[in-house]
Amino acid sequence: MIISQIELHHFRNYDHLLLTPHGGINIFYGQNGSGKTNLLEAIHYCSLGKSHRINQDQNAVQAGESGAGCRMRIKGRWSENDLEIHLTPREDAVKTVWIDQKKIGRLSEMMGILRCVIFSPEDLSLMKDGPSVRRRFLDMMISQINRGYFISLQQYRIALNQRNAILKQARMENRPINPMIEDFEMAMAGQADLICRERQKYTEILSELGQKIYRGISGSEDESFLIQYLPSIRTGHEGPDQLLTMLKENREDDLRQGTTTAGPHRDDLNLSLNHKVMKNFASQGQMRTGALSLKLAQMKIIQNMTDDQPVLLLDDVMSELDLKRRMNLLEMIEGVQTFITCSDETDLASYQNNRTYQVYSENGMARMNLIKQGVAEQAPAFQEPLFQ
Repeated sequence: MIISQIELHHFRNYDHLLLTPHGGINIFYGQNGSGKTNLLEAIHYCSLGKSHRINQDQNAVQAGESGAGCRMRIKGRWSENDLEIHLTPREDAVKTVWIDQKKIGRLSEMMGILRCVIFSPEDLSLMKDGPSVRRRFLDMMISQINRGYFISLQQYRIALNQRNAILKQARMENRPINPMIEDFEMAMAGQADLICRERQKYTEILSELGQKIYRGISGSEDESFLIQYLPSIRTGHEGPDQLLTMLKENREDDLRQGTTTAGPHRDDLNLSLNHKVMKNFASQGQMRTGALSLKLAQMKIIQNMTDDQPVLLLDDVMSELDLKRRMNLLEMIEGVQTFITCSDETDLASYQNNRTYQVYSENGMARMNLIKQGVAEQAPAFQEPLFQ
């Protein structure tokens, strides 16, 4: 899978950009704040329908503009698609997505059109922060492989929010719990079994691949990097009945806390190095290598499960790695379309097969200069303007 064409319109500090990327390594270098990461964010929007760094879509729209747009032409192993996403500056507005010029009704329909894996300095939060960060990582990976999983997650979250709303209302008004809570508990339990089984399955694969990749990047056979799934409910032959029983038993406790205390939304991953929790014992370099190993293992899993290579986004990663780890990483991503941002092109001076761009700011707007062409197929231009 490769992105053969990128077009941005009033997205972040890009008033307009039309880019034909290399099928291999694409390097974007420039000062901080010039717009390098914004380009990766646009790709992420066209892959998963959301940013990797903000929750409010309106913040990605250029100030004073009525909307922003990102469009990608994606060439997969079996198909070629144009994917387009529009954002508006209104908080109450819903983003809209087009696939091959046809507006889709649900975000789930775009899952799998453009698969990508992103690694940025913020991904150290996978090692340091709370369970929600690791759940999000796992959910984003599985959703790109299994569209049904993404739908189950959405339905589970809707039912969970409704159950929490009933609990909060009963608590605030000091009234009995609305009997409708049973309907939402049944809806949650119906989705939870699939969610937990998929998380367990992919965590086992993630751990096996992650350990090999960790040793490949670090060059050390003495470090054992392991990933373990920690469900808040047991998975097995009980199926949905187990969560349903727990939800009923926990109602009074949940009422006092005003939230649901059991279910997949409480799951976590245990990340350990030599059987010690990395959050508590690992060095900064070990945690960085662990986070990068997770992302590269994610890339391998997507490739193995879909028979197509995802696009890799590396945001300001090279400067944080020593030369040995940098070269080991470049060897691992050979043949993968990769977008790399860095502050200094010398971070990748030893890597020759690439297309290089200088990104700079001019009157607050992002601009690009093509520094090195590289060898790649020329993609045909888009036939219609981004906004009509």
